[in-house]
Amino acid sequence: MKKLRQWHQSWRLGAGAKGAVLCAVLLVNALAVALAGQLVTRQSVTGALGDLAQPWLWLTVAFLALLAGAVALLSRSVFAACLVVDAAGMVIVFINYFKELITSTPLSFQDFLLAGQVGDIAALNASSLYMSWKSVTAVAGMVVWLAVVFLLSGGVRLKWRWSALWGGCCAVVFALVFVLGAETLVYTPLGAPVSRSLSQTVVNRETGVLLGIWRGLLNSAAPPISGEYSQESMDRVAQEAGALAAGEADTPRAEQPNIILILSESFFDVTTLPGVTYDRDPLAEFHALQAEGVSGSFYTRTVGYGTCNIELEILTGINTALLNGEDLYSLDPQVFTRLSNVPSLLKDSGYYTAMIHMFNDSIYNRTPIFTALGFEELFFTPDFAAIDDEAAAAADYWAALSDKIAGEFYSDAYMTDLLISLYEKKGDEGPVFLYGISMENHTPYTADKYSQEERTVSVTTNLTEEADGMVQAIAQGAADASQALGALTDYFRTQDEPTVIVFYGDHRPGLGLTNGGTVYSQLGMCAPQRSDWSLEEIKELYATSYLIWSNDPAYLPGQPGDRVDKSSNYLGVDLLNAAGVDKPTYWGLLQNLSHTRLSDTWAYSLGQDGAMAETLPDTGEDADKLSLLRSLLEDAVYGRQYVTQRVNGPPS
Repeated sequence: MKKLRQWHQSWRLGAGAKGAVLCAVLLVNALAVALAGQLVTRQSVTGALGDLAQPWLWLTVAFLALLAGAVALLSRSVFAACLVVDAAGMVIVFINYFKELITSTPLSFQDFLLAGQVGDIAALNASSLYMSWKSVTAVAGMVVWLAVVFLLSGGVRLKWRWSALWGGCCAVVFALVFVLGAETLVYTPLGAPVSRSLSQTVVNRETGVLLGIWRGLLNSAAPPISGEYSQESMDRVAQEAGALAAGEADTPRAEQPNIILILSESFFDVTTLPGVTYDRDPLAEFHALQAEGVSGSFYTRTVGYGTCNIELEILTGINTALLNGEDLYSLDPQVFTRLSNVPSLLKDSGYYTAMIHMFNDSIYNRTPIFTALGFEELFFTPDFAAIDDEAAAAADYWAALSDKIAGEFYSDAYMTDLLISLYEKKGDEGPVFLYGISMENHTPYTADKYSQEERTVSVTTNLTEEADGMVQAIAQGAADASQALGALTDYFRTQDEPTVIVFYGDHRPGLGLTNGGTVYSQLGMCAPQRSDWSLEEIKELYATSYLIWSNDPAYLPGQPGDRVDKSSNYLGVDLLNAAGVDKPTYWGLLQNLSHTRLSDTWAYSLGQDGAMAETLPDTGEDADKLSLLRSLLEDAVYGRQYVTQRVNGPPS
């Protein structure tokens, strides 16, 4: 070791040779990071090497080389610069890999807003945080390379004058190409212009992970309001939106029904999975209830994660595809007080409004947001004693609740008990709007998630052991959700007051496999890589199931047994119609859009006619209406609220 240090200290080059070796080190370092990142992302050596033919990979090399060069030359330490840049790049790549493993959805810049909750998120998904041998190889390769850089670093240190000059040049070129000229020189040629609304999956397919995240940073700094914006322009928008809303009829009710909204974690019809068989129908109750209610596919904005965004889209009608890449939970809660939303409109109509969440409030910012939305009471796991009399009377509250766990979380059956108990406490005071958020079918999805005593479903597949265990877990979770829904509807069949139950799955589970691909790809439903999914595969996998049931068929949005597809963009309209609430202009516009639009998200766009695209429509009547909605949302969220009160207030 002593001789190695002596060699390292004595190794010196001339000024010209130093510069040449330094450039070579920076370029090789950038290429090493890019290829190591692709090995982690693709989990395939041949796939990573095949990306050498992609223009975006070489632009990534230039991005990393210029960034590391600026840091190395200005600090006069090539090793420190490479260590910092390489570590940051690989951390981002690994976060993206683990997120795709859990959710089948890539990392976006907005996800960094959850950095403060990373510990809670990791704990929830600990079983999925697995390092494959390919990932270990990528890390080991980078460690070896950095050791080489360390040995070379002393011999390529330039004098301060030259180091500062060339470091400044690297910084200027980086700014000109990847900041000021990014739209023209980088992203437009790659097919992912910053000015265009694209899903992160599409962006990563065209630019790679690191340039995709950088694009998200640039996009977040873009002006939030598109097009002309003034009092006069917004008056025109409000007038046009009002004309469309005026043609939409409200749904008068002789009696206000109770409304129970249930977010069933990761629920979808598991019996539709190809090549999977069951010893009995795991969703017998759900399937039977379909004949009594209105049901169909429920199109959502993601796969595997993003629950809070999905529920907020339903409750507020805010379409995040029309905003500046916003995750709704990242907005200031006061923003939600500017907009008419389902809980506040129902509360103003005489409803008692409450939410029950079968977990704590550690992940999303639900308490201030849901309070701003108009929920009178919020119940998380520490609060169940206010509803559950037995738990309240127990000497040890948490010990009493431990019997309510199924599959590592509080069960859907217990959520049904809590909803019924809360209804019995509040139902005599008037109609209730209760919102239940389940957790039982949340990841982890492993073969041992449910004990033998908890299992009621037997599943047969031809999948690998890991994938088979995942199917076993999600099938049992879906079966328990179906049974809990059946118990809830059985209870309300006996009640005199009309009651509407709206039940939906927030998203399909991600089901990413540790050695690449997903359960869905093993079943032949899609390509292993999310970026390679066709539009038809997206349509299949971004759909869950929903059901609207009532103990009085007159309160259904159709005839018993009807199959009608819906989405998170417009389900809030059905909730307001169920209650017979007079809709403001904002919600009238949403109802008008729902006649021709089914789902418009960052990931895909789907019309009622079945026409599907990767981006929102940019011509025709639907494009014009979506543009009106975008203007109203931007005015409320980013702007001066020129017409926000007018379009969200009582109908004129």
